[in-house]
Amino acid sequence: METTDKVLILKTGKFKENDLWVRFLSASRGVQTAFAFGGSRSRKRFGGCLEPFSQVLFKIETNKTGAYQVLKEGSLMKSYPEIRTNLRKTGLAANCLKFIESAGTEKESSRRVFDLLSETLDVIESSEPDDFFPLFFRAKVAFEQGYNPDFTICARCGKPLFSARPVVFDIEKGVITCSECDNGRSGDSVGAGTIRTLAWIQDTGPSNWMPVNLPYEIRQECFSVMDKFMAYHMGLVWEESGYRKI
Repeated sequence: METTDKVLILKTGKFKENDLWVRFLSASRGVQTAFAFGGSRSRKRFGGCLEPFSQVLFKIETNKTGAYQVLKEGSLMKSYPEIRTNLRKTGLAANCLKFIESAGTEKESSRRVFDLLSETLDVIESSEPDDFFPLFFRAKVAFEQGYNPDFTICARCGKPLFSARPVVFDIEKGVITCSECDNGRSGDSVGAGTIRTLAWIQDTGPSNWMPVNLPYEIRQECFSVMDKFMAYHMGLVWEESGYRKI
């Protein structure tokens, strides 16, 4: 059966002289892998659309046994020339693609994650986000996948958390409590600025993140807390130049 799918290319590689495997994020099915037979030489079927950072409309067919997918042809919908040629932008965008490739997506959230990655690449292409930008993206992906703590109220007493006082983030349970309710229980003490920042990421998208100039302490605390959160709930840690499932 042949289908048409809108995708973002995450990664490609050769498995024979002229044949490629292609890893992509589908807007309807999440992270997928398919084979492009003759893909490295066929300009007619795949002209300019098998490179990472490409948004493509593919015609896809499943083989007779259903064991793998075959790309029949592709039409390039959008490319990102600045990301391809500017090394700093390449690094920021590649970090986001590697995270999606490793994390995967649930089918029900694939459209939201696709739109999020597409908007993220648009922002990187057209502006100069700082090095913290991929962490915003990773946190937003986690929230879109359903790992979505309520950063606004205490999970025990229900009081609003947006004061100047630190709160406690229980990484394992994925809940936030005020310092009065914690009573020395397990959890990470987190500053009010960090909690407000994470709540703001939940409610906004990449186009809103550009003007933000966060203090160094909040940046580092967001990085530390969300890395622990994603390691525990999504099973992902950063090692050297990529993410690893644990």
